[in-house]
Amino acid sequence: MARQRILLTTEGTYPHYHGGVSVWCDQLVRALDDRDFHVLSIVNSPSRQPVFELPANVRSLIPVAQWGTDEAGRRDEPFSRTYQRRVNPSQVDFDQVFLPAFEVALHEIFAGAGCDADAFGRALVVLHGFFRHHDYHATFASTSTWRAFLRHAHAQPQPLTMLDATTCLRWLTRFLGILAVKLPEVDVVHASMAGLAGLPGVILKRERGTRFILSEHGVYLREVYLSLSRSPYSEGCRRFLMGFYHAVARANYHSADTVTTLGRFNARWQERFGADPDKMVLAPNGVDPARFHPEGPKAARPTILTLARIYPLKGIDVLLEAAALVQAQVPDLRVRVLGDVADPAYFQRCQEIVRRHKLEGCVEFDQTSTPEVEYRSAHVYCLPSISEAMPFVILEAMLSGCPVVATEVGNVADVLEGTGLLARPNDPAALAAQLLRLLAGPGAAADREYYSERGMARARHTYTLERSMQKFDQLYTQQVPKWKQTFQTV
Repeated sequence: MARQRILLTTEGTYPHYHGGVSVWCDQLVRALDDRDFHVLSIVNSPSRQPVFELPANVRSLIPVAQWGTDEAGRRDEPFSRTYQRRVNPSQVDFDQVFLPAFEVALHEIFAGAGCDADAFGRALVVLHGFFRHHDYHATFASTSTWRAFLRHAHAQPQPLTMLDATTCLRWLTRFLGILAVKLPEVDVVHASMAGLAGLPGVILKRERGTRFILSEHGVYLREVYLSLSRSPYSEGCRRFLMGFYHAVARANYHSADTVTTLGRFNARWQERFGADPDKMVLAPNGVDPARFHPEGPKAARPTILTLARIYPLKGIDVLLEAAALVQAQVPDLRVRVLGDVADPAYFQRCQEIVRRHKLEGCVEFDQTSTPEVEYRSAHVYCLPSISEAMPFVILEAMLSGCPVVATEVGNVADVLEGTGLLARPNDPAALAAQLLRLLAGPGAAADREYYSERGMARARHTYTLERSMQKFDQLYTQQVPKWKQTFQTV
């Protein structure tokens, strides 16, 4: 019997970047080693190298660089093929195939939340077929392409300025480069988010009838909202980006056969953005109990541990402000923040908080390749995030017997379900109060033991790697009960 072929598509994650989604992808391809995987990875630069070692059942890696190349839509092929397309452009195909589809795509992008996902998906398929035989760079460099974009940009209730229109078309040229990528013959497309990584699923579903599974960890469109609200872009550029990502996400949801959700929080947002609840399947993350377990010595000093990339949505600044309040009652406190610096300016802000509160002897910034050891030695694991979905770090801490204090964001409350302590996000005083409950006073040790035991029991019952991978094994071969039918068992 032929092995099932899966195209796993990623964006800013596996195998080129660290992070929770990357861990999940690595778990998936290793656990389901009776399948052949092809991995299409959208990266920011062609110089970006994989940070994960690919197992033998990953048959190919298709990196798609959005930036850092002379031309968008670049593909690996003999120069003679590229030259042929360049010197033999078809004006008839451009006028009769590309422009009508491009006009439809632009209409839906500028329609924003009111876009027609079906029309946008059909346009993408036509554009993908066009770029099989025609040069991507020459097409987008055409004066006619520019004029078509300007017509739509200037027809809006709030027209784009010429500067914004130039910027937005340059972005669009880079974003849609994935349409020029040759896609392999597979049985299933599995996208790891409802962004650009899902477009191969949209295309292959419509073009070849390939089954399309969409798995979201953070809700992509919600995270785009949060990111753009902090961006330095003009209002016009923000509106364009929001419209573009609305169209992309809605096309993903519309075309997918199955949309997996991590819990109630995610499901509500996914439905709000266009996902059909009848397509949704509950598929929580899982962690390996053979790696994450409680055996090991505790640190000599009362230790709060956080494992996170250092950027604003992780709330490290909130933790540091809370640490200053905790240290007033726990003088020998130790706070370990382990993760790479994803936002240097934000990291500088965090260091200024440390200096202002004189926390130099308390707070340590570092990285680790042995998180399992860190969980075992810490007294409390703290997740101070502003936004999350179902973070692996919570599951790892629970399995390791490290009691959890977390902000009530995403699916965290559903995951803990009374086995850890919750605080409001962006509230240092509330976070400090919960940390002190486990670190100060005569009942602190008993509370730590209570939440440690309850957290371990819940994680072992519900959030193991084996249980998580069984769900995707079923999804690749057959439908499983919908999320509303199965949520009560989790």
